[in-house]
Amino acid sequence: MAAPQLARLIESLLGVITILVFIRVAVPEARPWRVILRTLGRLVGRGHRWLYLGACLSILAFNYLFLVFELDARCTNWVKSSNGGHDFTRLVYGLEGEAVAHVQAALNWLPLTWFLGYVYVVVFPCLVFVSIFVFDQLDDRRGLAMALLGYALNFLLVLPFYLVFPVRETFHFYTTDLGSDAVRMLLNDIHPAIIEGYRAMSGLDNCFPSFHTSLAVTLALVAWHAGRPRYGWLITFFAAANVFSTVYLGVHWVIDVAAGLVVGVAAYVLARRASLRWSAARP
Repeated sequence: MAAPQLARLIESLLGVITILVFIRVAVPEARPWRVILRTLGRLVGRGHRWLYLGACLSILAFNYLFLVFELDARCTNWVKSSNGGHDFTRLVYGLEGEAVAHVQAALNWLPLTWFLGYVYVVVFPCLVFVSIFVFDQLDDRRGLAMALLGYALNFLLVLPFYLVFPVRETFHFYTTDLGSDAVRMLLNDIHPAIIEGYRAMSGLDNCFPSFHTSLAVTLALVAWHAGRPRYGWLITFFAAANVFSTVYLGVHWVIDVAAGLVVGVAAYVLARRASLRWSAARP
C-alpha cells in the first residue's frame, strides 16, 4: 500500500475513534455505536432528511470535482492574468509580515506538531459528523439544522473568495517566493504522505478566509445549543486548537484566520435564523 493511501487509512481509523469518543462525552447515557446506527436508521426511514444531508454531501462532491477538473487552477490563472501575473499572496504578506514565522520560531515542538496535526487533519472533518449524531440523538431538530446549514453557509461564503482572491498557503509562499524556510509545512515533520493525501480536498491557494477556522467557529457556537456543557467545552477546545493549528502548521496566514472568524460568526447567525423553520417541522 502506497504511503498516501496508508496515511488516509490511519486518518480514517482515528476519525472513527474520535467520533465515538466525542459522542460518548456528549451523550454518556447512550452507547456511541447505537447513536450512530439510530441516526442512520432515521435517515433511511425518513426520506426528507436525506435531502438535508445530501445537500451537504453534495458540497464535498463539488469541492472534490472542482479540484479534480482543475477549475480552481483555471480561476487562479484568470485572476493572475488580470493582475500582472500575480495572485494576492504577496499583498497579504505585506500586511502581516512575519507573524507566522514568529509563531513557528517560538513554538515549534514535535509533540505539539503531532497533536495539532491530529486536530487539523482528523478532528476537523469529524466535527460535522459528531454534531449530526449528537443533535439527532437528542431529538434537537433546530440544533441539527444549525449544524447542517452552518456547514453549507460556510462553504458558500468562502467560495467566492477562493475563486477571485487566491492566496497561497504560507509555507508555499516562503519556500517558492522568498526562498526561505522560516515557515515550513510542519505536517511533513510527521510524514509527507499526510499532506499528499490531504491535498486532494484542499487547493493550495484556497486560504482566504480560512475554512478550517470559519466552520470550527460555527460548530463550536452551535454545540452550546445542545444543553450539554461538557460537549460545548469539548468542541470549543478543539475548535480553538484547530484555529491555532492553521497558523502553527504553516498553512494559513493570520489574516486568513481573522477573516475566517468573521465568516464563522456570520454563518452561525444566519444558520440560527434559518433554522427556526426547521424546528417547527415534523421530525
